[in-house]
Amino acid sequence: MRLLLRRFSGASHGAQGALRAWPVRSGLLIELSVGSLRGLGEASPLPGYSPDSLEETERALAALDLVAIEDAMRLEDTCEALKAVARLLPKQLPAARMALETAVLGAEPGARRSLAYLLGAPNAEGLEAMNCAVLAGYRHFKIKLGRAGNFNAELAGVRRARRLLGAGPRLRLDVNRAWSEAEAQIGCALLEPLDIEFIEEPYAQPSDAPHGPLPLALDESLQGLEAADLQALARRTGASVLILKPMVLGGLSHCLELAGRARSLNLGVVVSHTLDGPVALRAAAALALALPTAAAQGLAPHAGLGAWPKVALPIVDAGLQAWSSPGLGLAPEQFL
Repeated sequence: MRLLLRRFSGASHGAQGALRAWPVRSGLLIELSVGSLRGLGEASPLPGYSPDSLEETERALAALDLVAIEDAMRLEDTCEALKAVARLLPKQLPAARMALETAVLGAEPGARRSLAYLLGAPNAEGLEAMNCAVLAGYRHFKIKLGRAGNFNAELAGVRRARRLLGAGPRLRLDVNRAWSEAEAQIGCALLEPLDIEFIEEPYAQPSDAPHGPLPLALDESLQGLEAADLQALARRTGASVLILKPMVLGGLSHCLELAGRARSLNLGVVVSHTLDGPVALRAAAALALALPTAAAQGLAPHAGLGAWPKVALPIVDAGLQAWSSPGLGLAPEQFL
């Protein structure tokens, strides 16, 4: 067995959230070789959002016990193999776990899932992008809110988006905990008539205040959460949807555990990203395709992909489409 690590870094114009931007995205490509089989993984911690750094992730991956990896990969049950691989790295390094698990994952044959298109801010540029996405076949859209000083303008932008879309297409909102409790109460009440699918993390501590009339999705609150504690969190917050980002939650096996627990609690599940590269997107796509969910997944093309070599994405007609080639359907040579 052989394990190779290579760093990638590049411009990612337009990659931003409510509180900061990432004009450059960096990550690690991991190549795991076992005989004639080769698997790819990606570790791309998002600075200021992820709990881990690229430097500590690289050190941990370089120090892995290759014999222990090979032993874990011999397990016949895929989920158990992923869990065994993940346990070789500390929970405090979720991107490292994600990268290692990715190397042994493939897609569910024949599966397909719809996608939600990420617009960014509801300004003129974002609304123009929405119109283009409609023509490309998208029917679900995610709008980023919460930029300082733009509260009223952003609410007006959401109203314009709904008018342009008309009835039918779904709107999701993501505030990244940027609103105050008062803004969350006012914003959710004003947006309720617009048929909002859900709102993600409107304020810093969703367990400490009512979230208002809109369905609530949890994102940042899931970091470090054990699957056994999900029921208590869901009851405390009134959440109805989970946003699973494997790169920050510690990989695929933990996301599978959370998704299984969510199903038992009648919670929706959406697989998404942290502006990762194409290897991580394929891995997240394989996860989404394996889950029995009807929700549109958050894995449409995004600005973070611009930092990586351009490769084919598993997206056909505004939806995720399973691939037939082994593993993730990518070869290391595509990243040279």
